[in-house]
Amino acid sequence: MFVLGHLVSLAESGAFPDVDLAAGELGMTTMLPDLISCHDWGYNDAWSLAGQGKRAELVLAHMLGDAVVHYGAHWRGHVRKSGWAYLRMGLVARRYDEFHTRAEERGWRRPGLERDSRRGWAHTIVEYSIDQWLADRRDLGALHERVRAAAGRTAADLAWVTDLVAEHVITPSKPIETQPYRYCGALTRSTEPDEMHLRGLALKFRLTEEPEVLEWLRGWLREVWAGVGEEEMADVMATLAEVSADPVRFGYPLEISRFTAGHPPPPRWPAARSAPAV
Repeated sequence: MFVLGHLVSLAESGAFPDVDLAAGELGMTTMLPDLISCHDWGYNDAWSLAGQGKRAELVLAHMLGDAVVHYGAHWRGHVRKSGWAYLRMGLVARRYDEFHTRAEERGWRRPGLERDSRRGWAHTIVEYSIDQWLADRRDLGALHERVRAAAGRTAADLAWVTDLVAEHVITPSKPIETQPYRYCGALTRSTEPDEMHLRGLALKFRLTEEPEVLEWLRGWLREVWAGVGEEEMADVMATLAEVSADPVRFGYPLEISRFTAGHPPPPRWPAARSAPAV
């Protein structure tokens, strides 16, 4: 998922009642795993962020969302990818060559560039259809503007990013000297809510970002969500929210004293601490 999927599902979970995630508050903090590309670290170590303060737990919440979509609602470790994005990637996997051939023929992608794997490409298209469905069905203008502005501030000053990385010993998978600028650039160039993930896809698949390309990508994502139907898309969002509201019930190894065997979890798991509005 991209920005819309993460922030809306987390807002609907009620896990952070004092953060207006639906309006983009602390959106860049929540998106840190994408901002610096630290998912390899996250699936192993993000669970220890429980109880470490609001900013840390927003990063953890992002990893919960990714885990659900990639590995399934119930955590059994990051070995078998059986989440919704992988179960449904057959909707587009056979069209892998069609996608790249058309992009190259139209001059949207330089021939000879390395491609993502068929599996990587297909699950990404399916996963980002969540964001497109939300953009097509909801008014997310306020969220977009707030995140877009925060991305601009982050690109101008990465201090909060490097501080958070150092404090929690987070290991990025891509160079922190360049990755945040590429990510923030896609967000700041967006003019509509869905352009955040469309420009993100263009970067990931090494496409140009001209309007014709964004509309083409929009069509791919709409085909996916239209193909599975409104009810299934709503179920995906509901599952994301449910896991975020009570991750221990779904087997996530959060080391937090309030989640002990035989005791019901509290209404909200995140630590109630203040954080700068990024």
